[in-house]
Amino acid sequence: MKNSNFKENIFPSIVLICICFVVTLALAGTYSIANPKIIENQMKAADEARMLVLPDGDAFTEYNGELADGVIDCYMANNGAGMAVTANYKGFGGAVKVMVGIDANGNITGATVTEHAETPGLGTKAMTPEYLAQYQGVGEVVGGHINSDGNIDAITGATITSNAVYCSIEAALNQFEKCGGVK
Repeated sequence: MKNSNFKENIFPSIVLICICFVVTLALAGTYSIANPKIIENQMKAADEARMLVLPDGDAFTEYNGELADGVIDCYMANNGAGMAVTANYKGFGGAVKVMVGIDANGNITGATVTEHAETPGLGTKAMTPEYLAQYQGVGEVVGGHINSDGNIDAITGATITSNAVYCSIEAALNQFEKCGGVK
């Protein structure tokens, strides 16, 4: 009777524990082999995204100094072409995250919205390449604000989203000044 109780209750538990242990070892082994490649692919994809906003950049190194308000990260182009800055500001539906390329002279080379929760249709008009193109070449910041001579237009009906894009780009330009340019 005692031996039968062991076979019915304890033995299946021991087998299950052994199976879990083997599967855990296999998963840990797979992770240790795959993780370096995953990190490499993520870095490559991030550099490609940065090259979209700063086409003259080759590879990027993270800036390790102090970041301006609203700036999430800042990467310097290794060839001195400029920097790619990611900043965010609160929009209508939440944070609007914008990646901005700034050349060595402090002028915007490109901008793209990388993350948002804005209203589809109206709110997303402020994220189109056509809308973001108006920031191309802008670079001077006066008193912490973009000096665009009034040439930056907002999207009617989506002014909160337009303002979020504007403030994110302004934060990126402030980061350029805070860094003292590209070194």
